[in-house]
Amino acid sequence: MKKLKLIVFIILLRMIGASVIPCTHIMAQSARVPESLRGTEIVIGNWFYDYDTNTFQPRDESEKRVLDWRIKIQRENGFTMRERNIANWNEMLRLADTSIRSGTPAATVFLLQGNWAMSLITQGLAYPVSESKVVNLRNPRPVERGQKPPEWNPLTNDIYNFGGKSYAFSVGVNLYNAQVVFFNKRLFREAGLDPNLPYDMQKNGTWTWGNFIDICRKLTRDTNNDGIIDTYALPADLSTDILDAVVSSNGAQYVRRDARGRFVNATGRPEFLEALLFTIRLKNENIMKPKPERSDWNWYKAEFTGGNVAMLIDESYVWNELRNMRDDWGMVLFPKGSRSRTYRVFTRENVMVIPSTFSPADVDRIMYALTLWYTPQTNPNDWKSGMYDHFRDSRAVDETLELIRDTRLHIHRNYTFIPGMNRGHIAWEMWHHEGDPAQLIERVAENWNSLITDVNDALF
Repeated sequence: MKKLKLIVFIILLRMIGASVIPCTHIMAQSARVPESLRGTEIVIGNWFYDYDTNTFQPRDESEKRVLDWRIKIQRENGFTMRERNIANWNEMLRLADTSIRSGTPAATVFLLQGNWAMSLITQGLAYPVSESKVVNLRNPRPVERGQKPPEWNPLTNDIYNFGGKSYAFSVGVNLYNAQVVFFNKRLFREAGLDPNLPYDMQKNGTWTWGNFIDICRKLTRDTNNDGIIDTYALPADLSTDILDAVVSSNGAQYVRRDARGRFVNATGRPEFLEALLFTIRLKNENIMKPKPERSDWNWYKAEFTGGNVAMLIDESYVWNELRNMRDDWGMVLFPKGSRSRTYRVFTRENVMVIPSTFSPADVDRIMYALTLWYTPQTNPNDWKSGMYDHFRDSRAVDETLELIRDTRLHIHRNYTFIPGMNRGHIAWEMWHHEGDPAQLIERVAENWNSLITDVNDALF
């Protein structure tokens, strides 16, 4: 067999918080396994990490089990695979685009942000991986008896499905980019509130918009009776993240997919308008600390870590920035909106794309190799053991991260697929708008509709 030189890259399993699903099924007999991977050289490339089974030093028993398995599959199947940082974040999309166009892609599988993946898809540079005869991403099967199947993310299959074909895939669930609320337990206690109240309300289902407003009022306090508010419930920034959290919590979106799979502007729908109205209400309730003059763009984070505001709305990865915070803190999802029966949350995944330059036989070998590589060697709950150290309490992991892992609660940020569509054109203006909030939507509607049409024309 002619030797394939493949450069494939994926996101580190630990960093995406991947979980596994037990399964006792055996690979279906009808699945066509490639004749051989022997001689195939596979490099798993990314913009942040290097991994080679010849040099990697496992830090715990879980990593050792994964390493042993990956050494085994390479030896038994006669191929080599490694992960390599092949570009920085700023260069990744350009490298993917130009190298595929040249006919010599710099990677066999590109790990990309969602909007980068869409850029390749709309230009016909991505292979429809759902066409593979080896791997069924919607019905994963073990590669051998006694093994678990890879946990292909089912939402990724749907999100990147156009014309009945899926062009991107991912493994596990990303725990780092969900919209959440961090809260300061000391400030809750000093306001006469139970420091675990957000956890308790999230658990019993009373964590709602209405109750959230009531709590914010109690957290906004003049502590020395001088007529000046000393601690606020929230900072009035970052406005885009705040609007995202409220929009998703009401089951709303900036952009939806219609019955034909086409993108449509969803800002005129009732659930979106209600979310915009509620966001503006947060500001009008005088519970949000205004941005100080001559402050840095990230001033709102320092306000939270310094104990000047009781809560912070941000993406979940911010937990890594709270390690040295003096006060104890917790993390919950944003409360349920008026039109939502359950918690909903915006998330975003890094996804993998195979260049369209490869043949069907090549893609079958690539996908089979990835299935071997991603066969999990850990127990279903092992993901938790590596997460507790990031938080001040176990409830952030056992309750909030468990909710984030539930893909039924996820709402994808479809607006990121529309080049030039900037939700900031609404979020930045809403704090200062005096008229009908619907006017903010009307101002951007013509431009956004045109941008959405351009993407639809490229896809359908």
